Amino acid sequence: MALQFVRRLQIRLIWLFALTMAAPSLAHAAVLQVGPGRQFHNIARAVRAARPGDIIKVWPLPNGRAYRRVAVLMQKPRVTIESAIPGRYVKINGRGFDYSGRQPLPRAIFQFDPAASDCTLSGFDLADAHNNSSNGAGVRINAANHIVIRNCYIHGNDMGIMSNGELAHHTGSQQIIEDCLITKNGTFHQAGYNHNLYLAGTSALIRGCEISDSLTGHNLKSRAHITWVEYCYIHGSANRELDLVDDRGNTDQPHSDAVVLGCFIIKKKNMSGNREVINFGRDGGANHTGTLYLIHNTIVTPYYTGVLVISAPGARLVMADNKIINPSHRAVLVDCINGGRWGNVKGAGNWISPAYGSLARRFGGPMIPWRKVKLPWSRIHLRPQPLMRFAGIGHLIRYHQPQPGAGPLRLP
Repeated sequence: MALQFVRRLQIRLIWLFALTMAAPSLAHAAVLQVGPGRQFHNIARAVRAARPGDIIKVWPLPNGRAYRRVAVLMQKPRVTIESAIPGRYVKINGRGFDYSGRQPLPRAIFQFDPAASDCTLSGFDLADAHNNSSNGAGVRINAANHIVIRNCYIHGNDMGIMSNGELAHHTGSQQIIEDCLITKNGTFHQAGYNHNLYLAGTSALIRGCEISDSLTGHNLKSRAHITWVEYCYIHGSANRELDLVDDRGNTDQPHSDAVVLGCFIIKKKNMSGNREVINFGRDGGANHTGTLYLIHNTIVTPYYTGVLVISAPGARLVMADNKIINPSHRAVLVDCINGGRWGNVKGAGNWISPAYGSLARRFGGPMIPWRKVKLPWSRIHLRPQPLMRFAGIGHLIRYHQPQPGAGPLRLP
């Protein structure tokens, strides 16, 4: 099996190398430079000058200074905006600017509008984006498709990253947020209505990120049709760590699934907000007709309150190979509310603290072999990655993942 896995990986890498060498668009891409003594002194001007396929390299300012009051409204496809020095953030501070969202102003330091498909943002420190509506963001994906946010540090904004889109029009599709540190976003002006991540649209993938210490809301709130969270460290929220809830037209359609795979999720002690860890279902008037796949995670909480909440009639939960730790003597593992049904909950192969009583035995047992795990890979067009970076740890973790293939998780 190991030899077959290596051979498949070698073939995939050869194909990727061949495709890269054959791609004609890269040969014609212009590189635009931003910074002192460079072609452009202003990021927004470089964006206006860029053409589809171009790369904008932004140089950090001397002495650790931040670019101020940056407001980029991206309306062109296939543009990459990245730090000119790999591994070093370019600091941007929006303090004093009103990110109102009224044209032509964006609602974020970087906003990607529907015409800005296939854009990438990489290597930025984004802070202090605010507006009078308490939803100024570091990044906004405004119904754009195939947007990648990578290697960014997003903190101290009303919202860290926010997005929107509609399944019916296939907008807000394949949002990818990876290798980012997203922390301490929120505002007390509308406490609880702003989050580190507030996502919607067709599909979103959050990979290898550290998401922590939301100021007033949740660490990750999503109303997307498909939400996929893998190999992340999520901790210290003011409320729930993940709130995966409803959006009419997006989550009330078949297979409105969420996957939480290989994450560390930890509740902080002595918090005063909502002490539940993950909610899958609804907080509004629409249904959530899909399955939450909770696979190979470690969850730590000291509270009696439910670890998992199923809060819609169409919401299902499948949990396998998780470790759920609670030092209490007695606690709630799964809470079904708002029409959530116990018959929609199943699991096996988990290690669960004795605090959860009979459910620890019901959902426990030997781990489930990977060959029996069939997650809905094809619905978000993911490729399995045998080598994953894990945020905040600084080393590489190997996971032998199953091959892509739609279908339910099969438990023995």
